[in-house]
Amino acid sequence: MTDNSAADAMRAALTTQLLDMAGILQPIFDAADGMKAELISRGWSPTQAEQSAGAWLTATLAAIGGAA
Repeated sequence: MTDNSAADAMRAALTTQLLDMAGILQPIFDAADGMKAELISRGWSPTQAEQSAGAWLTATLAAIGGAA
């Protein structure tokens, strides 16, 4: 395997892994967006809703990262 083909294989593997990760994380980001919208619809200020959804998102991502 030449240096170029090895680098190409590594780039292809990394690209695939990043796409897989995006597919896993997208529903979590969507849930945080939904949570923020729901809180705003219930009368929370946009700032409060953003902070609460952000705290949930951060905790969720940390839990996923810790499970790996």
